[in-house]
Amino acid sequence: MIRPILLSMLICSPALAPAQTLRLPFDGSGFVCQGGDTLNVNHHMAVRAQWFGVDFCRLGGPQGNLIAPAGAARNEDFFCWGTPVLAPADGRVHVVVADQPDQPLGRKDAGHPGGNLVGLDLGGGRWVFVAHLQAGSVAVREGERVRAGQVLGRCGNSGNTDFPHIHLHVQDAPEFGAGTGQNPMFEAVDLVLNGKRFDNVSWPLITGLFVAPHR
Repeated sequence: MIRPILLSMLICSPALAPAQTLRLPFDGSGFVCQGGDTLNVNHHMAVRAQWFGVDFCRLGGPQGNLIAPAGAARNEDFFCWGTPVLAPADGRVHVVVADQPDQPLGRKDAGHPGGNLVGLDLGGGRWVFVAHLQAGSVAVREGERVRAGQVLGRCGNSGNTDFPHIHLHVQDAPEFGAGTGQNPMFEAVDLVLNGKRFDNVSWPLITGLFVAPHR
């Protein structure tokens, strides 16, 4: 019963483009904090260039299902903080921003929304951006060819962000914040939706999913 619901969601999506197939930008367990094609589940739908954008949080705690312990007050309290952020596909590094500070919790930098980021040219008129990287952690250079799964940097809290997490979106233009966001499809994913587990699937990600790369 889940696949027809998702199919309906995609048919109704604004300016639906052919999906770009990606791997998850991390190893281990994560949670989709923002994702989907409507504003009620994904705030990225308010910005045309970031349509279908996805925010990932890494998980931890005794049951492995927490974003941070109760009472978290620092970036370092979040399980995502400092964890490796991986290239979601093969591509050429199109742009790197690596000079932005991490924001303390409760402060945002709207003037530099992506913070420290890496943009990859995937070819075929598609560019993927991975943002909010930790200050001093970017591990690639512009012009470099990277492979899916290669470390791009570490999760931080730079830019216009509420707490440490990994932001990803695909555009049809090379400049960050330009053009129209494209719908990404993630492959080789294990996920849990409404208490049901699905292994090694290709899926568009929506808010509320627990996800991990298939092993």
